[in-house]
Amino acid sequence: MSKWLRDAHYANALKQGYKIGPEDLAGMIGLPSVGDIWYVDPGAGSDTGNGGQSRDDAYATVAKAYDSATADQDDVILITPSSSTGRTSETAAIVWAKRRTHLIGSTAPTQFNPRAGMSFGSAVVSPCLTISNRSCIFKNITISNMQDINVTVEMTSDYNYFEGVHFAGMGNATAGDDTSARIIRLNGSGENTFNSCTFGIDTVLRTASNASIEFVTAKNNANNVFNGCIFTMAGDADAPRHLFIEDSGCNRFALFDNCKFFDNSDTTGISAQTDVIKGGVGTDQGGVAIFKDCIAVGTAGWSNEVTGVKILGSDNNATTLTNYCVGVNPTA
Repeated sequence: MSKWLRDAHYANALKQGYKIGPEDLAGMIGLPSVGDIWYVDPGAGSDTGNGGQSRDDAYATVAKAYDSATADQDDVILITPSSSTGRTSETAAIVWAKRRTHLIGSTAPTQFNPRAGMSFGSAVVSPCLTISNRSCIFKNITISNMQDINVTVEMTSDYNYFEGVHFAGMGNATAGDDTSARIIRLNGSGENTFNSCTFGIDTVLRTASNASIEFVTAKNNANNVFNGCIFTMAGDADAPRHLFIEDSGCNRFALFDNCKFFDNSDTTGISAQTDVIKGGVGTDQGGVAIFKDCIAVGTAGWSNEVTGVKILGSDNNATTLTNYCVGVNPTA
């Protein structure tokens, strides 16, 4: 299609409120250009009757839009909800294996529960979403798992970017009682960036020694960065942890900058937690977990295994450091 025809096509649709041009969307997500735009409307879309090319012709699920996208073209799947939750009903697990394919929510950019995203049904097998390729952007969405499904997101590739994503996993009491439950498993996945994301929910109890994020043993998940993120849960035993950094689960570093770790221990029936991190069975986590200007509420300390953990800002929940040039091991 010529540039003139393309611009005329998009401008006409834009006047009717149905579509934006690729050049407009590109700037919104920080790219110089994008490929095709695939629309998803969880409330009014159809996977069988629509073609996904505009808002009034939107698909109903992310899975259908993903099938239509082409790798390496910077195609964008845009969730434009007309329903109250804004979440799709995905009936099967999704493997995100197309490089440079992006998922964006068109809704208010709240850090908790953006009202655009996807939810997974009870028939889905664990993990709900596997991200197995690189250079993808996920922005302004909720990834919701309220079923008895242990792993919400499995990451096996590198170089992906997440902004304003609420990973609302472990939203089922049975999963909350399972030691194998994880919201994210970093399973050979490094150099990802998470900006202003939220991990977990605080409305379903977690009893077992599960974890919001697991750095899988011997997988050397290197140089993952978490900026301004919120980790939240409601533990009714001193067992679940926000982070599980196994032996050699971290390579070089994992940086947590200005992150908040919450456990609603001031609420009736919620237990205070001993640590934010559960370390591996050995003493070598493979790299250094760095916590800069982070806070923990409802948790007494940072880690049961202080080797490979550095704190800048406070050495426990109450004591402020005087030397802000030196990271130190926390008090166990």
